[in-house]
Amino acid sequence: MPKNVFTVRLGELAEVPGSPYAYWAPKSLRELFQKYPPLDRDVAGQKDKPKIADVKVGLQTSDDLRFARFWWEVDVDNIATSKEETHYKKWVPFVKAGKAFYQNILLVVNWQNNGKEIKNYRNADGKLLSRPQNEDYYFREGLACELGHEMSEAIRKGRLAFFLIPKGCIFGHKLNGVFCKYSLLSILGWLTSAIIKSIVETGGGSGSGTTSDIAGIPIHPEVPNSEDLINLTKEAYWLLREWDTGNETSTQFIMPWILQVWRGFDRNWKPVTGHPLARDFEWSEFESAKEIRGEGKKWSGEVSLIALANECVEREKKLRKRIEEIQKAIDEEVYRIYGISDEDRKLIEEELSGVGIEESESDGDKSNSGEAEEEQLDIMPLEEHIKRLLSYLALEVMKEDADGIVPTSDMFIEGRKELGLATRVIGKLKEEFGEGNLHRIEAEINQTLGMSIEEWFEKEFFNYHTTLYRLRPIIWQLSSEKFRQGRGNPAFTCFIYWRKLDEDTIPKVRQLYLKPVLNAVKAEVDQLSNEVQKVEGREKSKFEKRLDEAIKIYEELKLLDEALESLLKPHSLKVSSRSEWVKEKVNEIVSNGYKPNRDYGVRVNIEPLKQAKVVAKAAERVKG
Repeated sequence: MPKNVFTVRLGELAEVPGSPYAYWAPKSLRELFQKYPPLDRDVAGQKDKPKIADVKVGLQTSDDLRFARFWWEVDVDNIATSKEETHYKKWVPFVKAGKAFYQNILLVVNWQNNGKEIKNYRNADGKLLSRPQNEDYYFREGLACELGHEMSEAIRKGRLAFFLIPKGCIFGHKLNGVFCKYSLLSILGWLTSAIIKSIVETGGGSGSGTTSDIAGIPIHPEVPNSEDLINLTKEAYWLLREWDTGNETSTQFIMPWILQVWRGFDRNWKPVTGHPLARDFEWSEFESAKEIRGEGKKWSGEVSLIALANECVEREKKLRKRIEEIQKAIDEEVYRIYGISDEDRKLIEEELSGVGIEESESDGDKSNSGEAEEEQLDIMPLEEHIKRLLSYLALEVMKEDADGIVPTSDMFIEGRKELGLATRVIGKLKEEFGEGNLHRIEAEINQTLGMSIEEWFEKEFFNYHTTLYRLRPIIWQLSSEKFRQGRGNPAFTCFIYWRKLDEDTIPKVRQLYLKPVLNAVKAEVDQLSNEVQKVEGREKSKFEKRLDEAIKIYEELKLLDEALESLLKPHSLKVSSRSEWVKEKVNEIVSNGYKPNRDYGVRVNIEPLKQAKVVAKAAERVKG
């Protein structure tokens, strides 16, 4: 029979609940809906079947800008992981999205006093705007994947991106949350298998991403207790979680990947974030994990950041390859459990993926190339590892500084030398890798980034940091760049640290850091003015040129000083935001002169600085 021609009796289509027009599905796939109970009989409308799991959607705040934060914006000691803790802690880990198997939980939500503020979030007419749905499932361990378009996209790409929700979290309304008394690991592996994507398409026609799509999946009774599924899924979860210990914005962060390679694995390493979701972290015993983390190995090559970064790349390739192997093994196990024949499996994998035999063969040739494999595995490039190292060291510098204010470059303050951020980071590189290796390391960084460390912190770091921290940066670069006349570097820049931001920060920047520079330039202007009066001819022209540039710098610094002074006076601002709360809180913190309130988050507190034009350009991306 020609390809893409299907012969199906109408009665066979009725084997699937709702009788979707799934003419392309093999009979063995349609029969599953008759043989086995749905994952959630209640949502699927099959009350006569056994109860396996509950599929639920979660909390809708209706104003995440008001009620949610990234975890690094808040005090981790104020994060609760149980209903009882919310009586004295404000924030709870908030799950809104994720990738297959493991997801770093980036957000927290205001659930103080069991969600009192969210539960009373109403409009001017008294209508309740929030939807705190299915509260009985909050703080419970479960599984989740995204609803709607994101789920449809996952289906289109070949499998559902289910992941584990750790105990102690609240999940969002755009997630399919799955909760059951059986092993979550076996259910998780089963839900990420290729056949589930095909089953969802068979049962829902288009796989449009609804809760009923998941609830209606027929589950074989062998699935919940499959040791193979449990072990494979556990390995995938822990491999991904352990790798996340090198990610600076992860709740599980220990140190950047380069330092993990350089220092050599130590089983005593623990996450340094203090986040409650990291308390149960332990290193696994999987052989694949030991190989990826280099257990038992100590770096013995020459001190080279490029070599270390290349080792990081190779380790991640091993990780991604092993995850693919695990996923294929899970697929094999689920096909076996359901008893899908090789012939039907081939049809499922070709027809339901939309890939014909000829196309799949040609793609197979392409996928064998190293370039295609690396693209498919989405490996972090070498230069990113070096940037992550510099970012980590910069954060360490900011944490250690007494007031959280660090100039970009070295400067003299009240007769003493204040080391800039770049100099302090270079100092940490020397401490880590040894003074004798510093020259080579600086040369490698220059080669990789295309500029010196000093230039990178001056020109690129804040933009990079803002991206890394999801447009909610915790290191801010104050700058005179928007007052600069013509081209060239800004006359003044410094960095301030979010966790030490208070109402004294801006006055300190102005009086202790900017004023000395301003006074020095003013003195230079006065001196050059006197020189111009004394000389003639070519010498006069040379001094006039220098004077003109000094005046421009002085005016730039003076405008910055005036902007900071205005920021500290009572004022009001027109704020562009989809949240009325953001507009209200921005004006609250400037009504008596800029008095930051870190409880309101980065978005609110950086807005006055943006409007005063005293932060570097990358801050313009902090919106919402």
